[in-house]
Amino acid sequence: MKVFLIPPPALPLPAVKGGAVETLITHLLEENEAQGKLELVCASIPDPEAQARTYTRSRVLYLPRPEDTLSIKIRRVIRRLKGCPPSIDPWYFAVEEAVKAEQPDFILAEGGNLNEPALICRWMGKERSLFHLHGETIGSPHLAKYYGGGLILSDYVKQVFLEGCPIPPEKARILPNCIDLDRFGPLSPARRQEQRKALGYAPEDFVAVYCGRIAPDKGIDQLLEAFLEISDPSVKLLIVGSPFFGAAATDPFMESLQAKGKALGDRIRFTGYIPNENLKEYYGAANLSCVPSVCQEAAGLVAIEAMACGLPVAATRSGGMPEYLEGSGSVLVDQGSGLPHRLAQAITALKSDPERRAEMSVLGLETARRYGRPAFYETFVSHLEEFQKEC
Repeated sequence: MKVFLIPPPALPLPAVKGGAVETLITHLLEENEAQGKLELVCASIPDPEAQARTYTRSRVLYLPRPEDTLSIKIRRVIRRLKGCPPSIDPWYFAVEEAVKAEQPDFILAEGGNLNEPALICRWMGKERSLFHLHGETIGSPHLAKYYGGGLILSDYVKQVFLEGCPIPPEKARILPNCIDLDRFGPLSPARRQEQRKALGYAPEDFVAVYCGRIAPDKGIDQLLEAFLEISDPSVKLLIVGSPFFGAAATDPFMESLQAKGKALGDRIRFTGYIPNENLKEYYGAANLSCVPSVCQEAAGLVAIEAMACGLPVAATRSGGMPEYLEGSGSVLVDQGSGLPHRLAQAITALKSDPERRAEMSVLGLETARRYGRPAFYETFVSHLEEFQKEC
């Protein structure tokens, strides 16, 4: 079965510059190398570092963005005449040509603006056009004209999407996200001690780590406010990430956090962007992972990474997070007014209860094992085979 993956044209594939969607697609490409059950073709924007990597059972097509010429303008008019939503990014016209050349069994719109591949869906046929939702997506009735079904990372996201899109519920199949369990795991005691020392932490320090994109909806400002409320000088905050993965080092929000964080002195540390393959070292240096999102998180992948490294987790009760953390013993706090105080209470309570943290660590490791890359790939293939039988 040949499957053509269409990601948004923001970051390259494989995920040399990070990106949640791009990392997940990279897991698919790499697991397909191991299991080889599909012929995967994936579109990507060009990038020299990404293009240096090669696959034997999958192919990545590096498609430059066409110039916005008269020809592109005419094609936009044709889209409208065929009843498709207006195209915003001319890159999808290059993807359309590639799909026609490849003649895949299915196309899979990997997140992004699901309207953009509409003309490709018209050419492929609705039953062979699928979506893969990686985040909360508001469904709309016209999407049911182009897509015959899709894969969705959590039941929470499924319910939100189907409220606006009349696709039959059985055609929207749950595919939980995954992590590379070979990449994430507890550090040895000696390595953990070395990493904590390298980051400037004393043995008695209690380190909470936030790992992820630095953006207002992730609640990092709320977490920082929580630390300003905590007077214990041994409770420290490690912030790992940047505003847009490897593509942006700072922005006004990041700068405002750094300015506010000066009040904490050496109790706060910003690392900037850290590649996915190195995150284990930073999780391993901490005592607790905090996921203080103020948005409705589609899933809890960052929390799964932390648990795979042996960390207990304190997170907000948001979106699909409870689904992913079920059975882990993680602490969930309510969003809304007073969130910094609730986070501060959770952090200080866990600091004073090492037995509970140890129990959470064991349960978290067991939970994380449900989200390995092989299981993700096998479920992905199984769903596609079901769609193929139904065509």
